[in-house]
Amino acid sequence: MAFSPASLLQILRGLPVPKTYRVALSGGLDSVSLLHALHAIVQELDAPVEAVHVNHGLHGDALEWEHFCEALCASLDIPLVSLQLELQPLPGLSLEALAREARYSIIAEQLNQGDMLLTAHHADDQAETLLLQLLRGAGVQGLASMPLLREWKAGWLARPLLNFSRAELEDWAQTRGLRWREDPSNLDTDIRRNFLRHEIIPLLREQWPSLNATLGRSARHCAEAARILRETGEEDLMLILDLARPWRLPLQGLRALSPERGKNLLRYWMGSHNLPLPPDRILFRVWKELIPAREDATPLVTWEGGQLRRYRGQLYLMPSLPTAPDADLVLEWDGRQSLQLPAGLGSLHVAEVPSWLEAGVRVRFRQEGMKCRPAGRAGERSFKRLCQDLHIPPWLRPRMPLLVRDGKLLAVADYCLCDPLPAHNLLRWERPEWLY
Repeated sequence: MAFSPASLLQILRGLPVPKTYRVALSGGLDSVSLLHALHAIVQELDAPVEAVHVNHGLHGDALEWEHFCEALCASLDIPLVSLQLELQPLPGLSLEALAREARYSIIAEQLNQGDMLLTAHHADDQAETLLLQLLRGAGVQGLASMPLLREWKAGWLARPLLNFSRAELEDWAQTRGLRWREDPSNLDTDIRRNFLRHEIIPLLREQWPSLNATLGRSARHCAEAARILRETGEEDLMLILDLARPWRLPLQGLRALSPERGKNLLRYWMGSHNLPLPPDRILFRVWKELIPAREDATPLVTWEGGQLRRYRGQLYLMPSLPTAPDADLVLEWDGRQSLQLPAGLGSLHVAEVPSWLEAGVRVRFRQEGMKCRPAGRAGERSFKRLCQDLHIPPWLRPRMPLLVRDGKLLAVADYCLCDPLPAHNLLRWERPEWLY
Protein backbone atom coordinates (compact mmCIF):
# COMPACT_ATOMS: atom_id res chain seq x y z
CA MET A 1 0.00 0.00 0.00
CA ALA A 2 1.66 3.22 -1.19
CA PHE A 3 1.50 6.33 0.94
CA SER A 4 -1.40 8.65 0.25
CA PRO A 5 -3.98 10.64 2.24
CA ALA A 6 -6.43 7.79 1.60
CA SER A 7 -4.09 5.17 3.08
CA LEU A 8 -3.44 7.44 6.06
CA LEU A 9 -7.18 7.84 6.59
CA GLN A 10 -7.60 4.06 6.54
CA ILE A 11 -4.97 3.72 9.29
CA LEU A 12 -6.45 6.49 11.44
CA ARG A 13 -9.92 4.94 11.21
CA GLY A 14 -8.48 1.84 12.87
CA LEU A 15 -7.42 3.90 15.91
CA PRO A 16 -9.48 5.47 18.72
CA VAL A 17 -11.13 8.78 17.88
CA PRO A 18 -9.45 11.54 19.92
CA LYS A 19 -10.71 14.97 20.85
CA THR A 20 -7.87 16.50 18.82
CA TYR A 21 -5.09 15.20 16.60
CA ARG A 22 -1.84 16.96 17.61
CA VAL A 23 0.88 16.61 14.96
CA ALA A 24 4.50 16.81 16.15
CA LEU A 25 5.82 19.09 13.40
CA SER A 26 9.60 19.43 13.06
CA GLY A 27 9.65 20.89 9.56
CA GLY A 28 11.40 17.87 8.07
CA LEU A 29 10.14 15.70 5.23
CA ASP A 30 8.33 13.17 7.42
CA SER A 31 6.25 15.52 9.56
CA VAL A 32 5.57 17.91 6.66
CA SER A 33 4.22 14.98 4.60
CA LEU A 34 2.06 13.84 7.51
CA LEU A 35 0.65 17.34 8.02
CA HIS A 36 -0.16 17.83 4.31
CA ALA A 37 -1.83 14.41 4.11
CA LEU A 38 -3.93 15.19 7.19
CA HIS A 39 -4.93 18.51 5.64
CA ALA A 40 -6.13 16.64 2.55
CA ILE A 41 -8.47 14.46 4.63
CA VAL A 42 -9.37 16.87 7.43
CA GLN A 43 -13.03 17.00 6.37
CA GLU A 44 -13.27 13.22 6.72
CA LEU A 45 -11.73 13.07 10.20
CA ASP A 46 -13.85 13.00 13.33
CA ALA A 47 -11.53 15.35 15.24
CA PRO A 48 -9.76 18.62 14.46
CA VAL A 49 -6.05 18.76 13.55
CA GLU A 50 -3.53 20.97 15.30
CA ALA A 51 0.27 21.07 15.19
CA VAL A 52 2.99 21.54 17.78
CA HIS A 53 6.58 22.54 17.02
CA VAL A 54 9.48 22.37 19.50
CA ASN A 55 12.44 24.68 18.98
CA HIS A 56 15.39 22.90 20.60
CA GLY A 57 17.80 25.69 19.78
CA LEU A 58 20.40 23.07 18.86
CA HIS A 59 21.54 24.55 15.56
CA GLY A 60 21.83 27.96 13.96
CA ASP A 61 18.77 27.53 11.76
CA ALA A 62 16.43 26.64 14.62
CA LEU A 63 14.56 29.94 14.46
CA GLU A 64 14.22 29.71 10.69
CA TRP A 65 12.72 26.21 11.13
CA GLU A 66 10.22 27.63 13.61
CA HIS A 67 9.22 30.38 11.15
CA PHE A 68 8.91 27.79 8.37
CA CYS A 69 6.51 25.71 10.49
CA GLU A 70 4.48 28.80 11.36
CA ALA A 71 4.17 29.78 7.69
CA LEU A 72 3.28 26.22 6.67
CA CYS A 73 0.50 25.92 9.25
CA ALA A 74 -0.81 29.37 8.36
CA SER A 75 -1.01 28.36 4.69
CA LEU A 76 -2.98 25.23 5.62
CA ASP A 77 -5.12 27.03 8.21
CA ILE A 78 -3.96 24.57 10.89
CA PRO A 79 -3.41 25.94 14.42
CA LEU A 80 0.20 25.70 15.64
CA VAL A 81 1.73 25.88 19.09
CA SER A 82 5.46 26.72 19.10
CA LEU A 83 7.43 25.66 22.18
CA GLN A 84 10.93 26.61 23.26
CA LEU A 85 13.53 24.40 24.95
CA GLU A 86 16.75 25.36 26.67
CA LEU A 87 18.72 22.13 26.92
CA GLN A 88 21.49 21.60 29.43
CA PRO A 89 23.56 18.54 28.42
CA LEU A 90 23.95 16.00 31.21
CA PRO A 91 27.04 13.81 31.74
CA GLY A 92 26.53 10.33 30.32
CA LEU A 93 23.38 11.23 28.37
CA SER A 94 23.54 11.87 24.64
CA LEU A 95 22.23 15.19 23.39
CA GLU A 96 19.91 13.27 21.05
CA ALA A 97 18.37 11.35 23.97
CA LEU A 98 18.13 14.50 26.08
CA ALA A 99 16.39 16.40 23.27
CA ARG A 100 13.95 13.52 22.68
CA GLU A 101 12.98 13.27 26.36
CA ALA A 102 12.64 17.04 26.72
CA ARG A 103 10.59 17.26 23.52
CA TYR A 104 8.07 14.64 24.63
CA SER A 105 7.89 16.16 28.10
CA ILE A 106 7.10 19.67 26.92
CA ILE A 107 4.60 18.43 24.32
CA ALA A 108 2.84 16.36 26.99
CA GLU A 109 2.15 19.55 28.92
CA GLN A 110 0.13 20.83 25.94
CA LEU A 111 -2.09 17.78 25.58
CA ASN A 112 -5.62 17.74 26.93
CA GLN A 113 -7.60 14.74 28.07
CA GLY A 114 -8.36 12.52 25.07
CA ASP A 115 -5.88 14.12 22.65
CA MET A 116 -3.75 12.00 20.32
CA LEU A 117 -0.18 12.99 19.49
CA LEU A 118 0.77 11.93 15.96
CA THR A 119 4.46 11.51 15.20
CA ALA A 120 5.89 10.93 11.73
CA HIS A 121 8.10 7.92 12.47
CA HIS A 122 8.21 5.66 9.42
CA ALA A 123 9.41 2.16 8.50
CA ASP A 124 13.06 3.23 8.18
CA ASP A 125 12.93 4.69 11.70
CA GLN A 126 11.47 1.42 12.97
CA ALA A 127 14.24 -0.62 11.35
CA GLU A 128 16.91 1.67 12.81
CA THR A 129 15.32 1.50 16.25
CA LEU A 130 15.17 -2.29 16.27
CA LEU A 131 18.83 -2.58 15.20
CA LEU A 132 19.91 -0.07 17.83
CA GLN A 133 18.02 -1.96 20.53
CA LEU A 134 19.50 -5.25 19.34
CA LEU A 135 23.01 -3.83 19.53
CA ARG A 136 22.28 -2.56 23.04
CA GLY A 137 21.32 -6.08 24.12
CA ALA A 138 17.68 -5.17 24.74
CA GLY A 139 15.01 -7.71 25.64
CA VAL A 140 11.77 -8.24 23.78
CA GLN A 141 10.25 -5.07 25.21
CA GLY A 142 13.05 -3.00 23.67
CA LEU A 143 13.03 -5.01 20.44
CA ALA A 144 9.31 -4.33 20.10
CA SER A 145 10.59 -0.87 19.18
CA MET A 146 7.84 1.65 18.37
CA PRO A 147 4.18 0.58 18.49
CA LEU A 148 1.58 2.01 16.17
CA LEU A 149 -0.47 3.14 19.15
CA ARG A 150 -0.09 3.31 22.91
CA GLU A 151 -1.83 5.10 25.73
CA TRP A 152 0.18 8.17 26.65
CA LYS A 153 -0.40 10.79 29.31
CA ALA A 154 -4.07 11.80 29.12
CA GLY A 155 -4.64 10.31 25.67
CA TRP A 156 -2.64 8.44 23.04
CA LEU A 157 0.61 8.49 21.09
CA ALA A 158 0.26 7.19 17.54
CA ARG A 159 2.73 6.62 14.68
CA PRO A 160 0.52 6.19 11.59
CA LEU A 161 3.42 6.15 9.08
CA LEU A 162 5.19 3.01 10.35
CA ASN A 163 4.10 1.00 7.29
CA PHE A 164 5.67 3.48 4.84
CA SER A 165 9.31 4.01 3.97
CA ARG A 166 11.01 7.36 3.82
CA ALA A 167 11.43 6.90 0.07
CA GLU A 168 7.65 6.50 -0.32
CA LEU A 169 7.04 9.67 1.67
CA GLU A 170 9.61 11.57 -0.37
CA ASP A 171 8.12 10.38 -3.68
CA TRP A 172 4.67 11.54 -2.57
CA ALA A 173 5.98 14.90 -1.33
CA GLN A 174 7.99 15.59 -4.47
CA THR A 175 5.10 14.84 -6.82
CA ARG A 176 3.11 17.51 -4.98
CA GLY A 177 5.93 20.04 -4.89
CA LEU A 178 6.08 20.14 -1.10
CA ARG A 179 8.86 22.00 0.68
CA TRP A 180 10.58 20.93 3.88
CA ARG A 181 13.78 21.49 5.84
CA GLU A 182 16.76 19.12 6.09
CA ASP A 183 18.37 18.79 9.51
CA PRO A 184 22.17 18.92 9.00
CA SER A 185 22.70 16.77 12.09
CA ASN A 186 21.11 13.83 10.21
CA LEU A 187 24.36 13.55 8.23
CA ASP A 188 26.57 13.28 11.32
CA THR A 189 27.66 9.62 11.37
CA ASP A 190 29.21 10.07 14.81
CA ILE A 191 25.61 9.71 15.97
CA ARG A 192 24.92 5.99 16.11
CA ARG A 193 21.50 6.12 14.52
CA ASN A 194 22.95 8.08 11.59
CA PHE A 195 25.85 5.62 11.31
CA LEU A 196 23.35 2.79 10.93
CA ARG A 197 21.24 4.84 8.50
CA HIS A 198 24.06 5.89 6.16
CA GLU A 199 26.72 3.18 6.53
CA ILE A 200 25.15 -0.11 7.65
CA ILE A 201 21.53 -0.29 6.52
CA PRO A 202 22.32 0.42 2.83
CA LEU A 203 24.69 -2.60 2.87
CA LEU A 204 22.07 -4.77 4.54
CA ARG A 205 19.44 -3.66 2.05
CA GLU A 206 21.66 -4.79 -0.85
CA GLN A 207 21.35 -8.37 0.44
CA TRP A 208 17.86 -8.05 1.96
CA PRO A 209 15.82 -5.62 -0.18
CA SER A 210 12.75 -6.10 2.02
CA LEU A 211 14.70 -5.15 5.14
CA ASN A 212 12.11 -2.69 6.45
CA ALA A 213 9.26 -5.17 6.16
CA THR A 214 11.32 -7.98 7.70
CA LEU A 215 12.51 -5.95 10.67
CA GLY A 216 9.05 -4.48 11.12
CA ARG A 217 7.65 -8.02 11.31
CA SER A 218 10.26 -8.95 13.91
CA ALA A 219 9.33 -5.88 15.94
CA ARG A 220 5.67 -6.93 15.88
CA HIS A 221 6.61 -10.48 17.01
CA CYS A 222 8.61 -8.99 19.87
CA ALA A 223 5.70 -6.73 20.77
CA GLU A 224 3.43 -9.80 21.01
CA ALA A 225 5.99 -11.60 23.18
CA ALA A 226 6.39 -8.52 25.38
CA ARG A 227 2.61 -8.33 25.80
CA ILE A 228 2.51 -11.97 26.92
CA LEU A 229 5.33 -11.34 29.40
CA ARG A 230 3.47 -8.33 30.81
CA GLU A 231 0.27 -10.35 31.17
CA THR A 232 2.18 -13.18 32.85
CA GLY A 233 3.90 -10.72 35.17
CA GLU A 234 0.60 -9.15 36.12
CA GLU A 235 -1.01 -12.54 36.82
CA ASP A 236 1.94 -13.70 38.95
CA LEU A 237 2.03 -10.41 40.84
CA MET A 238 -1.68 -10.49 41.69
CA LEU A 239 -1.26 -13.95 43.21
CA ILE A 240 1.24 -12.78 45.82
CA LEU A 241 0.73 -9.01 46.18
CA ASP A 242 -1.04 -7.49 49.18
CA LEU A 243 -3.00 -4.67 47.52
CA ALA A 244 -2.86 -2.67 50.76
CA ARG A 245 0.96 -2.67 50.52
CA PRO A 246 1.74 -2.48 46.79
CA TRP A 247 5.42 -1.59 47.33
CA ARG A 248 6.12 -4.89 49.15
CA LEU A 249 6.35 -8.48 48.01
CA PRO A 250 6.48 -11.61 50.18
CA LEU A 251 9.63 -13.59 49.50
CA GLN A 252 7.78 -16.88 49.91
CA GLY A 253 5.71 -16.17 46.80
CA LEU A 254 8.75 -15.10 44.78
CA ARG A 255 10.74 -18.19 45.73
CA ALA A 256 7.97 -20.39 44.34
CA LEU A 257 8.71 -19.08 40.84
CA SER A 258 11.51 -20.00 38.46
CA PRO A 259 14.28 -17.39 38.21
CA GLU A 260 13.12 -16.40 34.72
CA ARG A 261 9.52 -15.99 35.77
CA GLY A 262 10.51 -14.30 39.02
CA LYS A 263 12.64 -11.71 37.22
CA ASN A 264 9.78 -11.09 34.79
CA LEU A 265 7.48 -10.47 37.77
CA LEU A 266 10.01 -8.02 39.26
CA ARG A 267 10.24 -6.10 35.99
CA TYR A 268 6.47 -5.84 35.79
CA TRP A 269 6.20 -4.80 39.46
CA MET A 270 8.81 -2.05 39.03
CA GLY A 271 7.23 -0.85 35.81
CA SER A 272 3.80 -0.68 37.46
CA HIS A 273 5.29 1.89 39.86
CA ASN A 274 6.93 3.84 37.01
CA LEU A 275 10.43 3.20 38.33
CA PRO A 276 13.40 2.85 35.96
CA LEU A 277 14.04 -0.81 35.21
CA PRO A 278 17.41 -2.08 36.41
CA PRO A 279 19.88 -3.75 34.04
CA ASP A 280 20.05 -7.55 33.96
CA ARG A 281 23.12 -7.65 36.21
CA ILE A 282 21.08 -5.94 38.95
CA LEU A 283 18.20 -8.39 38.62
CA PHE A 284 20.75 -11.22 38.75
CA ARG A 285 22.05 -9.81 42.05
CA VAL A 286 18.51 -9.57 43.40
CA TRP A 287 17.87 -13.22 42.64
CA LYS A 288 21.27 -14.53 43.74
CA GLU A 289 22.09 -12.26 46.69
CA LEU A 290 19.08 -10.41 48.05
CA ILE A 291 16.36 -13.05 47.98
CA PRO A 292 18.41 -15.95 49.45
CA ALA A 293 20.16 -13.80 52.11
CA ARG A 294 19.89 -15.00 55.70
CA GLU A 295 16.70 -14.12 57.57
CA ASP A 296 18.28 -11.52 59.87
CA ALA A 297 20.06 -9.71 57.03
CA THR A 298 18.88 -6.38 55.59
CA PRO A 299 20.49 -6.44 52.13
CA LEU A 300 20.21 -3.59 49.66
CA VAL A 301 20.43 -3.53 45.85
CA THR A 302 20.43 -0.13 44.13
CA TRP A 303 20.36 1.18 40.58
CA GLU A 304 19.76 4.61 39.11
CA GLY A 305 16.34 5.70 40.29
CA GLY A 306 15.44 2.65 42.38
CA GLN A 307 16.25 0.40 45.31
CA LEU A 308 15.24 -3.02 46.61
CA ARG A 309 15.57 -3.89 50.29
CA ARG A 310 14.59 -6.86 52.42
CA TYR A 311 13.11 -7.07 55.90
CA ARG A 312 11.18 -9.75 57.78
CA GLY A 313 10.43 -11.91 54.75
CA GLN A 314 9.33 -8.98 52.57
CA LEU A 315 10.94 -7.37 49.55
CA TYR A 316 10.61 -3.57 49.63
CA LEU A 317 10.71 -1.53 46.43
CA MET A 318 11.30 2.22 46.49
CA PRO A 319 12.83 5.12 44.60
CA SER A 320 16.32 6.15 45.65
CA LEU A 321 15.92 7.26 49.26
CA PRO A 322 16.86 10.85 50.04
CA THR A 323 19.39 11.43 52.80
CA ALA A 324 17.85 11.15 56.26
CA PRO A 325 17.29 14.45 58.12
CA ASP A 326 20.11 15.62 60.34
CA ALA A 327 19.79 14.45 63.95
CA ASP A 328 20.25 18.06 65.09
CA LEU A 329 17.20 19.27 63.16
CA VAL A 330 14.40 20.55 65.40
CA LEU A 331 10.88 21.49 64.21
CA GLU A 332 8.33 23.19 66.48
CA TRP A 333 4.72 21.99 66.25
CA ASP A 334 1.47 22.50 68.15
CA GLY A 335 -0.83 20.49 65.87
CA ARG A 336 -2.96 23.43 64.72
CA GLN A 337 -1.66 23.11 61.18
CA SER A 338 -0.03 20.27 59.26
CA LEU A 339 3.72 20.11 59.70
CA GLN A 340 5.74 19.65 56.50
CA LEU A 341 8.69 17.34 57.03
CA PRO A 342 12.05 17.61 55.24
CA ALA A 343 13.61 15.24 52.69
CA GLY A 344 10.30 14.36 51.03
CA LEU A 345 9.02 12.63 54.16
CA GLY A 346 5.50 14.01 53.93
CA SER A 347 3.67 15.73 56.78
CA LEU A 348 2.26 15.29 60.28
CA HIS A 349 -1.28 16.29 61.14
CA VAL A 350 -4.15 15.61 63.57
CA ALA A 351 -7.88 15.74 62.93
CA GLU A 352 -8.32 17.37 66.37
CA VAL A 353 -5.53 18.65 68.57
CA PRO A 354 -5.16 16.58 71.78
CA SER A 355 -4.52 18.47 75.02
CA TRP A 356 -0.95 17.16 75.34
CA LEU A 357 -0.07 18.65 71.93
CA GLU A 358 -1.61 22.11 72.44
CA ALA A 359 1.36 23.34 74.46
CA GLY A 360 3.67 22.45 71.61
CA VAL A 361 6.31 19.81 71.04
CA ARG A 362 9.58 19.48 69.21
CA VAL A 363 9.73 17.16 66.23
CA ARG A 364 13.12 15.56 65.88
CA PHE A 365 14.65 12.54 64.23
CA ARG A 366 16.50 9.58 65.65
CA GLN A 367 18.57 10.38 68.74
CA GLU A 368 20.92 8.13 70.67
CA GLY A 369 19.60 6.88 74.00
CA MET A 370 15.91 7.53 73.36
CA LYS A 371 13.50 5.29 75.25
CA CYS A 372 9.74 4.82 75.37
CA ARG A 373 7.24 2.84 77.41
CA PRO A 374 4.36 2.39 74.95
CA ALA A 375 1.12 3.77 76.40
CA GLY A 376 -0.97 1.04 77.95
CA ARG A 377 1.87 -1.48 77.97
CA ALA A 378 4.39 -2.51 80.58
CA GLY A 379 8.13 -2.11 80.28
CA GLU A 380 10.34 0.61 78.92
CA ARG A 381 12.05 -0.09 75.61
CA SER A 382 14.98 1.38 73.77
CA PHE A 383 14.16 3.04 70.45
CA LYS A 384 15.77 0.14 68.57
CA ARG A 385 13.80 -2.49 70.51
CA LEU A 386 10.59 -0.51 70.06
CA CYS A 387 11.13 -0.38 66.29
CA GLN A 388 11.74 -4.12 66.24
CA ASP A 389 8.52 -4.73 68.17
CA LEU A 390 6.57 -2.49 65.79
CA HIS A 391 8.19 -4.07 62.69
CA ILE A 392 9.60 -0.72 61.54
CA PRO A 393 12.29 -1.35 58.88
CA PRO A 394 15.83 -0.13 59.69
CA TRP A 395 15.93 2.39 56.81
CA LEU A 396 12.73 4.05 58.05
CA ARG A 397 13.96 4.57 61.62
CA PRO A 398 16.27 7.58 60.99
CA ARG A 399 13.52 9.15 58.84
CA MET A 400 10.73 8.80 61.36
CA PRO A 401 9.38 11.98 63.00
CA LEU A 402 9.62 11.76 66.79
CA LEU A 403 7.67 14.05 69.11
CA VAL A 404 9.72 15.23 72.07
CA ARG A 405 9.21 17.54 75.06
CA ASP A 406 11.85 18.37 77.66
CA GLY A 407 14.08 15.68 76.18
CA LYS A 408 11.43 12.97 76.71
CA LEU A 409 10.04 10.93 73.82
CA LEU A 410 6.26 11.39 73.57
CA ALA A 411 5.35 9.77 70.25
CA VAL A 412 6.94 7.66 67.52
CA ALA A 413 5.14 9.18 64.53
CA ASP A 414 1.73 7.51 64.26
CA TYR A 415 3.02 4.14 65.44
CA CYS A 416 2.63 4.65 69.18
CA LEU A 417 2.43 7.15 72.04
CA CYS A 418 4.65 6.86 75.08
CA ASP A 419 3.47 6.68 78.72
CA PRO A 420 1.95 8.70 80.38
CA LEU A 421 0.02 9.74 77.26
CA PRO A 422 -3.22 7.89 76.43
CA ALA A 423 -2.96 4.87 74.13
CA HIS A 424 -5.28 6.39 71.50
CA ASN A 425 -3.02 8.01 68.89
CA LEU A 426 -4.61 10.85 66.91
CA LEU A 427 -1.44 11.57 64.93
CA ARG A 428 -1.32 10.85 61.21
CA TRP A 429 1.92 10.71 59.28
CA GLU A 430 1.06 11.27 55.62
CA ARG A 431 4.01 10.04 53.60
CA PRO A 432 4.89 8.51 50.23
CA GLU A 433 3.26 5.14 49.78
CA TRP A 434 6.63 3.42 49.38
CA LEU A 435 7.68 4.52 52.91
CA TYR A 436 5.03 2.39 54.60
